[in-house]
Amino acid sequence: MVLKDCSRCMVYTPQGKPLCEASVTHTRDYISLYFDLSSMRDIRMYTTVDFYDDRVGLVRAICELVVRRNPAFPGMPQPWMAECVIKEVKDSLQRQKDIRAKVHIETSFASERHGAFYGVIENISAGGLYVVTRQPLDRNEKISFQYTFRTAMRTFQASVIRGKRMGDEYGYGCCFVDLNENAEAVIREYVYKVLKERDKKRRSE
Repeated sequence: MVLKDCSRCMVYTPQGKPLCEASVTHTRDYISLYFDLSSMRDIRMYTTVDFYDDRVGLVRAICELVVRRNPAFPGMPQPWMAECVIKEVKDSLQRQKDIRAKVHIETSFASERHGAFYGVIENISAGGLYVVTRQPLDRNEKISFQYTFRTAMRTFQASVIRGKRMGDEYGYGCCFVDLNENAEAVIREYVYKVLKERDKKRRSE
């Protein structure tokens, strides 16, 4: 079994374009995908699926999908499902908290010591983030920000562990604190997507 602890994935069309995200359930021998899309149809196809596994990491695989209506609908919210068989693993990005994605997220932060301030997140991982701001911060200072990494706005808290001055600005490495498993999975999924999109762009150039 390739998957160890996976609950979400991204399904692509056979032409390589993103189709939709899906929920995942799996046992030792079976993998099932559940789709929110109402426009699906009964079909058998071979296509690429990116599995976001909390233990293994990102697993990109060629899969055979047999799509049919979900017999548990409307008891389950997803009207369509697919039986999934992994035929070939194409790539695997190990789950490590130090896997970082370079980003440019402009957002506001809050601190009990210094109040509200503005900053730019320049890289992020499931373990922490690096933020550039004009606001001087103290070591071990707690900061928070709100952002939508998947579909819902969440509040994230982090602690400053190191910093340096860069002219009129400061760069701070921060670690997340009080991050529950669901929030960590959301960030990790976001990081995987950023890295994969960047890799795909690099290969097409």
